[in-house]
Amino acid sequence: MEDVSALPECQLLRVPKAGNSLKECEDAGLSWFGDARADDEGRTVRPLYAAVSDGASESLLAGAWAERLVADAVESMSLGRDWWDDVDTFVVDLMERSAPRWEAYLEWYRAERDARGRPITWYEQPGLEKGAFATVVGAEVRATVPGNGRADWSWHAFALGDSCLFHVRDGVVRRAFPLEDVEGFGITPQLLGSRNHDTALVAERLQLAHGTLAPGDEVLLASDALAAWLLSPHHGHRAPGTLLAMLAELGDEPFTEWVEDQRARGLMRNDDVTLIRIRVRTEA
Repeated sequence: MEDVSALPECQLLRVPKAGNSLKECEDAGLSWFGDARADDEGRTVRPLYAAVSDGASESLLAGAWAERLVADAVESMSLGRDWWDDVDTFVVDLMERSAPRWEAYLEWYRAERDARGRPITWYEQPGLEKGAFATVVGAEVRATVPGNGRADWSWHAFALGDSCLFHVRDGVVRRAFPLEDVEGFGITPQLLGSRNHDTALVAERLQLAHGTLAPGDEVLLASDALAAWLLSPHHGHRAPGTLLAMLAELGDEPFTEWVEDQRARGLMRNDDVTLIRIRVRTEA
């Protein structure tokens, strides 16, 4: 197989709500490089999988459910090869993967609460029975190397709710998915529940998108507060992706300070923020 010499750069940045610690953040993000393999045409394929989930604060254990979802989404994408060609199978795999693991987590959570002398109370029980809820967006960024040895880059994504993917070129958003304007964030988002076993309904509501990438392009996965900022006309930046790239390269502390400043200016909602930034490198 051909070597993929210029793997993409990938960063994860998270900022909790004002006044909360990072442990209290109900967003989750995860990325993972898959192994190189040959596709049906004998070309080398090297994928990067990523997912962001935003737990609904109204539900109990929302952050833990978001962590479960990103792990299972990445795993289901990695095992599904061209998973977007059969969304029904992908959804079944994801939900059948998450359900037993969530039940195992609940057993651990109950035992841990008992061990601390703080067993589940009567008023918490209905919330646990109702389940936890979260949005989720996942993407595969893929390098495909044909016979000429030059990698072709593409992305495929799925989404349920208002966590979003952005395809950015030269700092400018070329594609926003699944929401394309800030007005969409005023609508109650679709959520995936830990007790939902209706795979057909989830497959029907799941949205898909794909695109091609050029060297230097970026794919951003963002939870809703940051996604709404990117789509808002009032932040005053012609190329908002350039600002996010600069902040991401500076690291966690400058990014956190910027988020806090945007909140103080009323330009970003006080909500958990998660960003995964994937940049396609220029090949040598």
